[in-house]
Amino acid sequence: MFPSPLNQLVLALGALTLGACAEDRSPTQPETGTEPVSAGSLAAVLAPNTWTLKAPAPSRLYGLSAGVMPDATGQSVVYVFGGTDGGGSSGAEVLIYKIGTNTWSRKSSQGETVDVYNTNGVGRIGNTLYISGGDTYLGGYFHIDGHLSAYNPATNTLTRKATPPKLTAGGVTGVIDGKLYVLPGRCSTDYYPYPAYCVSEPIRTLFRYSPTTNFWSWKRPAPHFHWGGAGGVINGKFYVTGGSDRALDRYDPATDTWTTLAPQPTAGAARGAVIQGKLFVVVLTPTGRRAYTYDPATNKWTPKAAPHWYHDDIVPITWGGKPFLLAVGGLHGEWPDLLANPTEVYAP
Repeated sequence: MFPSPLNQLVLALGALTLGACAEDRSPTQPETGTEPVSAGSLAAVLAPNTWTLKAPAPSRLYGLSAGVMPDATGQSVVYVFGGTDGGGSSGAEVLIYKIGTNTWSRKSSQGETVDVYNTNGVGRIGNTLYISGGDTYLGGYFHIDGHLSAYNPATNTLTRKATPPKLTAGGVTGVIDGKLYVLPGRCSTDYYPYPAYCVSEPIRTLFRYSPTTNFWSWKRPAPHFHWGGAGGVINGKFYVTGGSDRALDRYDPATDTWTTLAPQPTAGAARGAVIQGKLFVVVLTPTGRRAYTYDPATNKWTPKAAPHWYHDDIVPITWGGKPFLLAVGGLHGEWPDLLANPTEVYAP
């Protein structure tokens, strides 16, 4: 069953409250506060399989999406887009986080604004970050905005690109061979049977976008629905798991085929990313957060330490030449006095 737009908002806020109430601090998770740590002392401070609290985003929005771009030194810079306060879309400035200094800043992008939340994710191709789909309140009413925007951090410009075949949100994005692969979770039914709309919200059609041609193409549908799922690319294949189904589905672009693999150990909304050739997933369950890694070599899941909080997005970063995960976004507290969750960094 897929909730109505009003229920989606209620469920989203409920998930945030659960993230605040179910503080089951997972094993070996030191709290180091928000002091910046030099790259040279990382090994001593961030023990394997631990999450460390960092500075929260300067925002009381949820439904954020994050992308990563390296700076001139090779250190990762995280860019955060969109969000909502529960009463409307933000049109927020781009938020920028630098792990080396543990600092956040804001930029008012030139051109378009990202007036959406619960997007299909962010994919990096070259020097550009692509954000597709999402929910919005633009125009004074709730609806799905399925547009594609391209953000260039070097010029701080946000540009509208070709609109996808369907207006969608709540999906997963991956990049393979310079092309964007988007598996949406929900499709707008507002003006069906017009071509950009669907007869029902659940959608499992895969779409591919080519920046060189600014063109979208249809690919084979996934075997399962993954609204609110997680995913990533490993060895040229697109892995998607969780959300509205526990199944783990793998897409091979060489053959345009899907394969269903070992299911996610627990059901629930998921956030995740690829690190060290494995898919790391955080799942929100009725009893709290659970974290796992999936190893394609063995087709097995392994429990891992869960973060202190549930987050809107998780991205892979490089810090001091080493791989980490960074979890951003999410709120806690009582409505309307919600506070931003601390950012967290995971050492594998």
